[in-house]
Amino acid sequence: MSEEILLQLVDRLGHIENTLHLLVESHKRLEAEQQEIRKEQGEIGREQQEIRKEQEEFRRIQQALLKGQKRLGEEQAHLKAGQKELYDFMSALLHPQDETDAALKALAMNVHKLHGEVSSIHQRFDSLEKKVDAHVQSFPDQLNNVKLDIAFLSNNVIEHEREIYKIKNVILWRKADGPCKPACSLH
Repeated sequence: MSEEILLQLVDRLGHIENTLHLLVESHKRLEAEQQEIRKEQGEIGREQQEIRKEQEEFRRIQQALLKGQKRLGEEQAHLKAGQKELYDFMSALLHPQDETDAALKALAMNVHKLHGEVSSIHQRFDSLEKKVDAHVQSFPDQLNNVKLDIAFLSNNVIEHEREIYKIKNVILWRKADGPCKPACSLH
């Protein structure tokens, strides 16, 4: 009967060892996932740096656009003054206004082009902000899930180690007391 009990113990220890092996593999997998998350964090950090660079570039472009708008305002004021002078000259000399109209059309096209570029910059900036927000919002949930998995696995390992310790003590106790009596059991 003691051989049968020993076989049961060995079988149970084998199951526990398999469970521990599975836990170790799960722990390794979780560590790999953690490394993957860290890698993603690094990528997010790099994306954030790129976004910061693009934001700086947008700021420079905005400053350039503001300077350009100011310069255009000044040029427009000069053009209006020049237009008045041209009108006076035209009235006096009966000179055709075609040249002045062409200059104003070119100026209007430049202003429309600048407005389109500013709109495009704003759209790109909004798109980048949305990408960053999506990454930042999903990261804490993933990290919390990994922490919960690690805590669960740690508790399971401790419980299995406690069971192994108890089984080893029973085996040692039995060896010290001699063969097991019929009323003896593992439970």
